Amino acid sequence: MKGLTKWVKNTFAKVLDPEREERVAKLAGMMRHGLKAKRQEFSLQSALRRVPFEFKDSDVVLAKERVYRVILSKIWDDGELTEQEKKYTEWVPRCLEMPRSDARAMDLRMARDRFAAAFAEAMEDRRLDSVEEGKLTRIADSVGYTLQKFARDFFQDEGESFLLGMFLAAIDDGRMSQSEWDGLLTTSQMLGISRDELLRAIAPQAEHFVEHVLAESKADGRISDREETMLLGLLKTLGIRNDFQRYVLAEIAELRLLQDIDAGRLPSLGSPPNVETRAGEIVHFHAPAIWRNVRVLRSGPVADEHDGTITLTDGRLIFSSFTKSDSLNYRKIVSHCGGRKQFDVQVEGKPVRAYILYDASPIGYAIFRAAVAMANQTKVAGIDGLPTRHIPRDVRQRVWQRYGGRCAECQAADYLEFDHIIPFAKGGGNTDANVQLLCRRCNLKKSDNI
Repeated sequence: MKGLTKWVKNTFAKVLDPEREERVAKLAGMMRHGLKAKRQEFSLQSALRRVPFEFKDSDVVLAKERVYRVILSKIWDDGELTEQEKKYTEWVPRCLEMPRSDARAMDLRMARDRFAAAFAEAMEDRRLDSVEEGKLTRIADSVGYTLQKFARDFFQDEGESFLLGMFLAAIDDGRMSQSEWDGLLTTSQMLGISRDELLRAIAPQAEHFVEHVLAESKADGRISDREETMLLGLLKTLGIRNDFQRYVLAEIAELRLLQDIDAGRLPSLGSPPNVETRAGEIVHFHAPAIWRNVRVLRSGPVADEHDGTITLTDGRLIFSSFTKSDSLNYRKIVSHCGGRKQFDVQVEGKPVRAYILYDASPIGYAIFRAAVAMANQTKVAGIDGLPTRHIPRDVRQRVWQRYGGRCAECQAADYLEFDHIIPFAKGGGNTDANVQLLCRRCNLKKSDNI
């Protein structure tokens, strides 16, 4: 609203008094000429009495400000004031009969502009050295401030942009080392800005930066030790708020768990209540879910939904509810697909079953996918010092080439799995001679006959 009011006043002033700019320019020119020619003998009142045109008091005020602004720009041209120039900035306002408060405000604005420019130049290398500190100190001293007090007052007046600019300069390459942060913190303290003030000023951008680093780490679905160490260091160094820290730590933990699952190291849970498990059966996952099952009737397909729980063990999927319960052996599954919220399972000769999780998470389907693969001997958790059923990559490559990427039995090119001809449990090894390529259907038939 203030901006609109100012615009209206300026607009109407130009409409009602179009010659004002010309009068102000002439008055300013007269003042500059008088100061240069008369120097100590210059008298503003005497000069105004000789002006050959009518003017207003407001014209004089504007002309004074214009003259002093031009003088300040010239003497600050090299970025600093000499002792002689400082005396000049005291003498000119007196000669122009400017209120000291007005002149002081203009001095501070000019010094702040020069301070900001010098600081921006100094921070190009993200570090404030002694030479640069000396230049900033002289700028502050020119208006009667210490460096620390000037920086603090400048920070208070200009808001977060001052400190934010320092932080953004440190992370402009998409990363920030400990040495860069130490340099930023040292610079802030040198300027009289505490660590807490710095952290408060950069808080939103710091969180955004951490989110960026986290996204980069998650791009390949894995997180390395180096990436995790970097993220944990940023959380601590940047003073990230607790709820955001919990979010990042949860994302890291989820990535670590997904990596373990992908490697065949599935979590082991206790037997869930109201779920009957077999002796020796390992429970990997248990959660509330909906089972959507399609029944094909003469009148057409009918979808039933049952509210209950889904349990994933090392050998089967168990669904339990008051309305319908069922278990599904992994080796009966022909295909499956899924995501964070739902996974669909296809059993040969039957409609697709949909399992919908109440709490969206990639963990459920990741465990299901790994458990199915392990049950079908295409993925097995490695145990240090013990034989593993995991088929080495070089063996898989040679087997694939030998069978031309097709099932050894039916020549199918889909649902293919690497299979031990003599089962691993019966002493079969991971050699080229004992590994073949089978489709899921042929592999199921083989299992039924063993």
